[in-house]
Amino acid sequence: MLFETISSCRACGQEGLVDILHLGDQPLANALVPPGHGEIKKVPLSTAFCTKCALFQLKETVDKEILFDHYVWVTKTAKGARQYAEIFANRVIQRAGLKDGDLIFEIASNDGTVLKQFIAQGIAVVGIEPAKNIAEIAVKDGVRTDCAYWNTATAKRMIGQYGIPKVVIARNVIPHVSELHGVIEGIAKALPEDGTGVIEFHSGRIIAEELHYDSIYHEHLCFFTAHSLGFLLNRYDLYPYAVDKSPISGGSLVFYFSKTKRPLEASYLDVLEEEKKSGINERFVWEKFAQEAQAHREKTLKLLNSLKGKVIIGFGSSARSATYINFCGIGSNYLKAIIDNNPLKQGLMTPAGDVPIVSFEQGMASKPDVIFVLAWNFGQEIMDECTKRGFTGQFIMPFPKEPVII
Repeated sequence: MLFETISSCRACGQEGLVDILHLGDQPLANALVPPGHGEIKKVPLSTAFCTKCALFQLKETVDKEILFDHYVWVTKTAKGARQYAEIFANRVIQRAGLKDGDLIFEIASNDGTVLKQFIAQGIAVVGIEPAKNIAEIAVKDGVRTDCAYWNTATAKRMIGQYGIPKVVIARNVIPHVSELHGVIEGIAKALPEDGTGVIEFHSGRIIAEELHYDSIYHEHLCFFTAHSLGFLLNRYDLYPYAVDKSPISGGSLVFYFSKTKRPLEASYLDVLEEEKKSGINERFVWEKFAQEAQAHREKTLKLLNSLKGKVIIGFGSSARSATYINFCGIGSNYLKAIIDNNPLKQGLMTPAGDVPIVSFEQGMASKPDVIFVLAWNFGQEIMDECTKRGFTGQFIMPFPKEPVII
């Protein structure tokens, strides 16, 4: 089957999940199609909340091989992601006390952009990347990479082949995994007693407060808060003790944890207090989120209809933009094309199959009046690039909170 629907919580197993938001039947967000494509397969995209561990989660689980064996997101495409990689690496090196010769494992290491920062400082690395095409890019760029899905068996094999890591990193991947418990257990097996685990994830509090419903797509199965991720880690005797904040995905948290209980740092306690004040681990916040998402769709369409007669092109054919435009019913009825700087996407069509993805030069050839910044989490970078290259029209910034014209 293409997908299955869960009846119990992905983290704690509780039955009786509370339905929250249904975004309709949608094509897989990274399943870009060629011109002249055949039938587009669609899967329900619905969410629920667990009242026991406070995990907001997707109800549908699509086969991971369909989603990740071949992938189109490449970290180095975005300037902001490249710049943050250096900041992230320096923070991990300092907090974990890494030195020359220490070993790092990175789960879902993509093209190795982050690991390159550690290599530059004399630290040994191994990436574990399930997408064969992306793993090949990393290897060509000199980053030692093993093409595999992470689980307990992979963890044992990696230790036998490469040694025991001082640090295990999982950036923006734990929310993607259907075998959630196997992945966390694998991290627990790989870490030594004095090791450091690092998980980066899109903050559930930010998602709710800034209305990032576009981050809901079939690859994202879980939307963690500090509370809900801590609940999951504790089940495997892993203990969070510090947090860094990250700009990735429009607002993320970087969790540091270990197999031994360490003093809780102010950074971790502050995040827990922020969550308590916001009520993010309560059902009513997510029910309000669902209502606001429906209202946001109406505001988006009202704004677009006010621009009738103008040439509009999108910028950034990201997975999250697919959720947004499909939920709102935005396609060739509003967009001439979507610019994307990733060559792997150019020449293809959006997952719904009706908007071409083009290079910057091709997009500008249509003489747009308005650029719809779909990859809004890189919004300033995109607007700066367009302005620098001669665009003098308007921008639509769809998030956070409300769509606006700039």
